[in-house]
Amino acid sequence: MIKKMKTGKHAGEYQVRIQPINKITHKRESWPVEYAKDRRTAKALERKMWSDYEDGMQLADGNAVFADEFQKYVVRRKNAISPVTYRDWQNSANEFKKYFKDTKIKDVTEQLVEQFAHDFVCERKVTVGRGTVIDQRLTHMRSFFKQLVGQVVKKNPVPDGYLEKIFRKSDFSVKKQQYVFSNIELKSIKDQIKLELGGTTVANWGTRLALWIDLETGMRPGEVQALKFNNLVEEDGYSTFKINDSWSDYSRQFNGALKARPKGYVRYCLPISQSLADFVNKFKKEQKNFLDRHNLTNPKNLIFLNLHDYKTCANDIPITQRSMNEMLKKICAKLGISSNGEKLSMYSFRHTLCTKLANKPGMSYPWATERMGNSLGIFMRVYVKSDRDINQKMMDTWMA
Repeated sequence: MIKKMKTGKHAGEYQVRIQPINKITHKRESWPVEYAKDRRTAKALERKMWSDYEDGMQLADGNAVFADEFQKYVVRRKNAISPVTYRDWQNSANEFKKYFKDTKIKDVTEQLVEQFAHDFVCERKVTVGRGTVIDQRLTHMRSFFKQLVGQVVKKNPVPDGYLEKIFRKSDFSVKKQQYVFSNIELKSIKDQIKLELGGTTVANWGTRLALWIDLETGMRPGEVQALKFNNLVEEDGYSTFKINDSWSDYSRQFNGALKARPKGYVRYCLPISQSLADFVNKFKKEQKNFLDRHNLTNPKNLIFLNLHDYKTCANDIPITQRSMNEMLKKICAKLGISSNGEKLSMYSFRHTLCTKLANKPGMSYPWATERMGNSLGIFMRVYVKSDRDINQKMMDTWMA
């Protein structure tokens, strides 16, 4: 179907969409919408979309080669997922091609999947647990077979709770946790950042200011990188950030949306201190003066332009997550803060604030999870840890 758009960012272009019927399930398939500059190009694009669909679906039955069909499945999803997610899916496709070779879909059994999982862990010497590489591979495989259950296969060969069913408890590794700061450590880090901001040039403010913002909001690093000066807003008498975009160091581009959220979705972050809000506004003026002196511009109004590299600055590329992580480790080293073998990165602030939120009396969990941009399940399972400040208080209470 071809339709000329009259409004929106594609106004004047031709929208091209197809609505194929799955030959196996007899249900309507979802296919990515595309746009063309003129009707002739749109018609050619429509023919190509149907050709791509037919090429990807004509073998979707039990006699099809699993690895080939999985690769087609990944390609079909490319426009619907982020570049980083697509890379991970493609890695799975490459592994399945090496291991399963010409194995047909109908011959992929639960026993074969179990053997693959054990061989993968043994040969690659990787760990077992949630969020590990083998967990990712099996998740991708289960998602692929899920669409075929009842039509092509009787049951999914990747069982529910696959890790626990495939591996013994002794096979699991203790996952390295993100370090959670104490209140005293957070204050000392903030004080050190303020001290260093007052003793260095504006070109060196970026990474330190990024740490300060993350310390108070717990944003994902990619969300911090994508911040614009106009994201700083007032809400119910408090300063906060209203965000709708994130940056990917992998693809070196803005994602156009927040993680696991549709384009256009907006999130208000945790309220920030007035001193931080004032410094962001001060940085806005100083950054403009710096750019003017070096004949540079900031058309996207970005806070964290890389002022050390004029080329990346001119191309609207923000400072990297690596530089922020290195600055955090450098400051912690100065303060004598040791992570004791746990991960120490920008995400430590996110885990810390989630933990503080969950342990704060009277806190509304729906409010907290919305501010952090997570579901309640992810908030509790992934981010909330034991609060060392609460732990000390409970120890004192018990021993009193």
